Formats: sequence, structure tokens, C-alpha cells
Amino acid sequence: MYKYKFYNIKYINKNKKKILNKIIIIKGWVKFFRNNYFLEINDGSTINNLQVIINNKKFLKKKIRIGIPLKIIGKLIKNKNDIEVYAYKIKMYGNIDKEFINKSILQNKFHSRSKLRQQLNLRFRTNLFNCIIKIRHFLFINIHNYLNLKEFIYINTPIINKNNAEGAGEVFKITTLNLLDKKSKFNCKKDLFKCKANLTVSGQLELESAMYGLGKVYTFGPVFRADNSNTKKHLSEFWMLEPEIMFYKLKDIIKLSVNLIKYLIKGTLKNCKEELNYLDEYNKRYNNCKNLINRLKNIIKKKYIKISYNKTIKLLNNIKRNIINWGDDIGSEHEKILFNIVFPYEIPIIIYNYPKKIKPFYMKLNKDKKTTKSIDILFPYIGEIIGGSERETSYNKLLDRIKKLKINIKNIMWYINLRKLGEIPHSGFGLGFDRLVQYITGMNNIRDIIPYPIYPGHIF
Repeated sequence: MYKYKFYNIKYINKNKKKILNKIIIIKGWVKFFRNNYFLEINDGSTINNLQVIINNKKFLKKKIRIGIPLKIIGKLIKNKNDIEVYAYKIKMYGNIDKEFINKSILQNKFHSRSKLRQQLNLRFRTNLFNCIIKIRHFLFINIHNYLNLKEFIYINTPIINKNNAEGAGEVFKITTLNLLDKKSKFNCKKDLFKCKANLTVSGQLELESAMYGLGKVYTFGPVFRADNSNTKKHLSEFWMLEPEIMFYKLKDIIKLSVNLIKYLIKGTLKNCKEELNYLDEYNKRYNNCKNLINRLKNIIKKKYIKISYNKTIKLLNNIKRNIINWGDDIGSEHEKILFNIVFPYEIPIIIYNYPKKIKPFYMKLNKDKKTTKSIDILFPYIGEIIGGSERETSYNKLLDRIKKLKINIKNIMWYINLRKLGEIPHSGFGLGFDRLVQYITGMNNIRDIIPYPIYPGHIF
């Protein structure tokens, strides 16, 4: 009995000259089936289907339908346009529910992204989501590659903790107690951890303690916010990259974050051409993003705009009087003005020296004691992708700031005590991974770029 070699469709397309006229094995599912003679099969390795010719009489009894998984043994041959497989044997893996398929997004027609979100369990088989997830995967791997080359150490910070590193916003509380029992009062001492616990909003505080022993560290994982934000750029569960670096100043983290972004986008343009070309065409037809690939190239080539918070407020109020007060955070309305009117160049804006009252307790103050040594990097269409700062190194100043903000000192005394090891300058930032994926793929809704989006009113 002959033993034939299995190839995935991506390999076949890349190496067709080498394996032309050979008998091969392919496995996948039916994307299209017409005239009981031609079928197109896909296996997820590429968005390009492989055409298969079947002998109508030989396989007449087999109920081949869209979506059904197959194993095909056949000869790779050349046709007028490209290549196809002439099937000798077909094995079907189970049966397909025709009614289920007819109601699903697997039908060969356009489906809106909101429709795809209604069938999260099936959208991995669509070309759109195939491309998005592969780009997401590439970015994930390349972040680790870049930081490894820069000699960073990867740290797994806890998902469950008792700190709110941001000092603001709602957190997801965790308990093993029966809260449905109206007679019993909540007593955290009877709970599993003997204290109030929540899902992490950031791994930064824990990461800083690792930095004191390892120098250059980062964490990369899910974080959770319980804010009721129903926007196209907010999720309740999302992924955050957080580096912390000893002896780094503000200028150093600006350089690191910009170089990282350019490295990631440059790598995506080089290694995800098939996916980006598909998304470029998709966005031209169904989205407002008309030149996805060109705008990504622009991000690599151009120098980012750098401007202070004070000057930003003046520029905004020059465009529209009293649109923002000093001390207010820069919101979506203000970002639109910055990118559409003030700086209409489709390149990121780095805003530095934010007021202390809108920034967390751990950020180092400037000499004016009103502003912090902090940055936000804003991207066109998306808004903030990176936020970072120099960290407060003085034990007394940090303690004083925490007291003024009425933060529970007991929970983070271990963090404050790190300053007893010396006033070591250090800095860090957080990169919203999902927003970066959103920008690179051109999607205008963050729920379309994560496998299982969790947001207010929706959980998988």
C-alpha cells in the first residue's frame, strides 16, 4: 500500500512546482461546492482555498455539503489558472446539519461584523477573522521576541490580587462567600483569601518589585476593568503589555515604546502580506479605512508629534473655546480635533506632563508639583495605545501622595518599602495590545479583534 504525504494548503500554494503531479493528502472543510463536481477546501492555514475535482459517479452517495470536514487523497494537477487536486479517495468526518449551516455565517455571502459577533464559535472559519487572528498571533510572538532581544525578563504577575494599581475605576471583586443569602453579612475574614480580593487591573506594582532584582522586566497578560464603558474601544477583559526598567527616564521609555511599535508594524508588513492585503481590500469595501497598508507604512517612516499637555490644552481651546479645562483628561472628542484639525497627518501624538490629579499615585511629580513625568501615545482613529511615566522613587513623597489620595496603605506597604532599597530611578509603560491590533487591522470596533470579547452585557 502506498503511503502518501500530507500537506497543508499554505504549503501546497508555496511549493506547487515541487509537488505538481504528485499524489498527496489534504484535510480540511468544504468552503464551496458547485455542480456536484467542483469543491473548494480550506484548512485554516491560509485564506486561499484549494479547488478539488471529484468524480461525480464515484462519490455520488457521499452527501458533501458546505462546512463538512474531509480527508482527500488525490493528484495535484495544473489547470488553466492555477492548480487543483483530482480526487481519488474522499473520507468524510461525520455529517453536517444542513439547517444549522443554512442559518450560520458559514454560508457563502457577506456577513456584517455584528452578525459575526453573534456566532463567536464559528467566526474563526471566516476569512476576515482568520486574517485578524493570525496578525494578532504574530504580534504576540513578536513582542516577546523583541523584548527578549533587549534582554528583558518575562514575569507572570498575579491575576488575583488585593491592589488597584490605577487607584481609580471599578474592579471585579472575587469571593467564595454566598452573597445570595440575605441573612449573612459579608465578612472577608471568612472568605478564601481572608481579605478583599479582585481581578487585576495591572501587574505594574508586582512587576516593580521584580525589577528591583532583575533590572529589565515585563509582564504580558489579561487585565480586567469593571467600568460600564460601551464603546468601540473598550473591553472588560483585555490584554496589556507592561515593561518596567531600572534607571530609565521618561525619554528612555518614549524611545523604547516608539521603537517597539515600529518594529511590530514593520514585521507585520513583511510577514503578514496575505492577511494585510485581504484586510486592505475588506476595509476599502466595508469600512472607513481606505488605505490600511499605506497608513501602516506611514507609522514606520514618520517622526511622531511630541507636545506637552499644557500646549495641547491651549491648541484645543484655540480651535473651540472652552472645550476643555486645564486638569481634565483628553477624551475622544478632543482626540478627533487633534487628529482631524490640529495635526491632520495620520501619525501618532505623544503628549507628556499630564496633571497629577488625573494620573495614578505612583507617577513622579515634576518640579511644579502639579504635573507628572508621564506620557500618553495617541493613535489616529484609536486614541490612547500607550500610557507610561517615571515612577516615584522617594519613600516619603510616595507615602505622602498615598495618604492624600486616601489609598489603603496596608495593602501596598510592601510596594512603598521598596524605596528603602534606595531611590533608584525607574520607569515603565502599559501598551493596550488589543487597541494596537485594532489599529493594525483597520477594524473600527475592538470587539472584532479578540477571540472572545467580554464587555458590559456580554460574556461568552
